[in-house]
Amino acid sequence: MNLKKLIPLYLGAAIGPMGGFGIVTILPVMAQSWSVAFSTAAAAITLYMVPFIVIQIFSGAIAQLFEVRKTLLFGFGLYAVGALLSATAPDLWTFLLFRVFQGVGAGFLTPIIMALIGELVPEHHLGKAIGMLGVAYTVGVTLGPYISGVIEVHLGWRWFFYFLAAVAASAGGLYWMGRPPAAKPATRRGRLLDILPVLRQALAQPGVLATSFAAFSLFLGYIGIMTFTADHLKTSLHLPSDRIGTLLSITGFSGIIVSPIAGYLGDRLGRTPVFLAGTAVVLLAILLMRLVPFDFARHLGFFLVLGIGAATAWTSLNTMAVRLSSTLRQPVTSLYNAIKFSGYALAPVAFSVIYKPYRLQGVLVGCMVAVLGAAGLAWSARANSKRTQNSADAAG
Repeated sequence: MNLKKLIPLYLGAAIGPMGGFGIVTILPVMAQSWSVAFSTAAAAITLYMVPFIVIQIFSGAIAQLFEVRKTLLFGFGLYAVGALLSATAPDLWTFLLFRVFQGVGAGFLTPIIMALIGELVPEHHLGKAIGMLGVAYTVGVTLGPYISGVIEVHLGWRWFFYFLAAVAASAGGLYWMGRPPAAKPATRRGRLLDILPVLRQALAQPGVLATSFAAFSLFLGYIGIMTFTADHLKTSLHLPSDRIGTLLSITGFSGIIVSPIAGYLGDRLGRTPVFLAGTAVVLLAILLMRLVPFDFARHLGFFLVLGIGAATAWTSLNTMAVRLSSTLRQPVTSLYNAIKFSGYALAPVAFSVIYKPYRLQGVLVGCMVAVLGAAGLAWSARANSKRTQNSADAAG
């Protein structure tokens, strides 16, 4: 496994979620500096995440038709320019427009990087490589708010976006200089209208929809736990924000350690069994949260267990997604990521219906159902893939 070729890809993987989650810490300062309500400034998250999710539906197909290398460099460039313009925005509305550019750039990075790792890394090392990709994502999500806070205190909030622009430009430059052999030319030259047939072909690949909605369902359950536990601890138990942050962030830090181990185990034992083991650990953590009265030390342990299970499940599921199709890897991972991140977007809305009448206990039950659904869908994808392979062998 050539780590030198993977470094710019891991950097690109980290800045996508860092751009989305890192802004959370500095939003109150930005709202103050522009004299707007916090809820208005918070639109900066939505106007990053929506194009980030939507463009992923198409970015893989675009890469398939117009060359992976050029498409990924375009993503790095657009992200860097969007971040740079965000740093120099004179008012909130201009800033929000530039956040859209940045979100579109991130939408080109995430699925293409995942697929490219699948091309660069030999099969017997793929789980480890995807495990390290999970580390990159977790670093972006977990350390993004910390980095933005430190930068804001010492330099001002605008320098966080200068930082993102510099990392994106550096990663793009390293990728361009590395000239990885997997960044091969497009199999055929296409037009933008050719994207739709490519997407239809990708959707028709065995296991794509089942694996994608397994990711959607797992993300739905995971984000549901994080979002509504935070609100419950603040509004019902009046826990200080720093203790809530510590409780929630322990899941990310455990993921940084566990993801490479889960990848190694997946390479040795099989991805589906390791994924199912991860979901079992997640279910155990949720069950303990529901049954055991709140105690900070105990729940810190429960969230640590949750992070271990989630990192194990995500590493295996992402590896399974990369392996779904070798000929249509870019559009397949593109669709997979778009559907997966939709789970993040819909979780607060979906579980708020349960949260109002049944509070956190009801949400935890709903999250368990979502995780069980993810396990069932992943098993279905595996069975479907085996049937297709057996049919192909019989026809051969």
